[in-house]
Amino acid sequence: MESAAGQVPPTGESVAELLARIGRQAALIREYRDREAAKDAVIAALQERAAAQDAKIEALDLLVADLIAKTGRDSRNSSRPPSSDGPGTRADRRRAQRERRKSEPAEGPEREKKRRGGQSGHRGAGLAFSRTPDAALVLEPDACRGCGSDLAGAVQSAAEVLQVIDIPGVSALVTEYLLVSRRCGCGTVTKADAPEGAVGGPVCYGPNLTAAALLCHAFGQLGQERTAEVVNGLFGTCVSTGWINKIAARLAGNLHRFEDDVKTALLAEPVTLADETPVTTIEDTPGADGQAGSGRAFHPHVFTLRSKDLVWLGAGHTRGHGALDLFGLFERYTGTLVSDDYNGYAKYQAILTARQLCNAHLIRSAAGVVEAEPRRQSWATAMIEVLRAGRKAVKDATAAGRDALTGREIEQIRAAYREQAQIGITANYGRRTGKGGKHPAWVLAQRFLDKIDMVLHHLTDFTVPWTSDLASLCTSWVRSGVSGFSRWSGRVADVIVARGTDISRWLQRAAQARVVAAP
Repeated sequence: MESAAGQVPPTGESVAELLARIGRQAALIREYRDREAAKDAVIAALQERAAAQDAKIEALDLLVADLIAKTGRDSRNSSRPPSSDGPGTRADRRRAQRERRKSEPAEGPEREKKRRGGQSGHRGAGLAFSRTPDAALVLEPDACRGCGSDLAGAVQSAAEVLQVIDIPGVSALVTEYLLVSRRCGCGTVTKADAPEGAVGGPVCYGPNLTAAALLCHAFGQLGQERTAEVVNGLFGTCVSTGWINKIAARLAGNLHRFEDDVKTALLAEPVTLADETPVTTIEDTPGADGQAGSGRAFHPHVFTLRSKDLVWLGAGHTRGHGALDLFGLFERYTGTLVSDDYNGYAKYQAILTARQLCNAHLIRSAAGVVEAEPRRQSWATAMIEVLRAGRKAVKDATAAGRDALTGREIEQIRAAYREQAQIGITANYGRRTGKGGKHPAWVLAQRFLDKIDMVLHHLTDFTVPWTSDLASLCTSWVRSGVSGFSRWSGRVADVIVARGTDISRWLQRAAQARVVAAP
């Protein structure tokens, strides 16, 4: 037999040559395996690096979202009142509104273009000539405008009537009264009464000046310091801030029974709206005796409970039940309450007929979530559209003479609502803020889902408004009238009159104020 070394393979190579070639191929395979292992190591390192970068990007995204949420919050995308917006925010909002009006088509049929000025059928409110003017004067021209000749005795060619409505120059008038005392034959000495409205003495301010000052301070919502400046500027007086404080307290005392009447009327209302807002005072802490309560923070807030025609306002040292319970109002109301989602009202929810959450507040919260992460939080944009669609359905039904939506209409809106809330929960499940807290988008989505009945209650009862904006307006004008000008003192102070009949009492002992209003 032939030896293996002497055998010739089918390729024509000798066994030795074949073994040599196999050895070279094995070496190449080992080399390629080593290269592949090196590449795998590089790929693993890159993957690890990419994972680290993804984690860093996510952390940075959370940080950016937190910063946007902190610095970008205003009345458009949060529950902050419009009065807290800066000038730039207000200008941006007005600019956006103008652009939106230009770009968005108007709802319904296209309206005909209106001409400037009053429209056809408008009654108008121009100045009318008085038939009984207080004075009538004749004005003659001095000289001819053509040649300069004297026109005395010249022929009258025409006359034109001009009426000017103005007030005379106003200045405070000092009147001295001599209060005479006379002795009767019976021996009794009787002194003449001081004129009506003259309080104090021997020098005091009269009723007309007092009424003007209260009009500025209470109805005009000017602070005490500003009221004193305005009164002094208008009438040439030297009234003090202390006097404004005194007459404000006097007004509050004279109207103390009015608040009880307003509360009684509000408790009988089937639907009321509530709101609350913080105010800034000159003194950020109560008196030295700590009337805000032992260990309690001092965060003065203004609250309101109102119906369509009645407004009650109250102020307390805090936002919580330490102030709410003192009003003696919220725990007795049993109708339908429209408010934001402030948890303080939940305590009284058991006795309410129903509670409607303000959709405007929720829309602003959803807008804030979208602004922080536009791509990831598209569900919030869709939820805003669902809420607006619900409102539109109610308006359309009302315009059509209907007093309720059908069960199918309501369920369609609720189904779309639940769908977007679930999308929001899924998209943000397990996410945390930079400080480790629950992500605000997840919290909002979960709140939408949990409180669907309170958010959409207005679909089932057309008498219930879908927002608490009317209440927010009240706290806004009180905030603008109070902030920066109120002191927390032991004296009754800062009467704030809205529509002429509001009372505000900032009481140090009770750490609260009472404000009431009527139309």
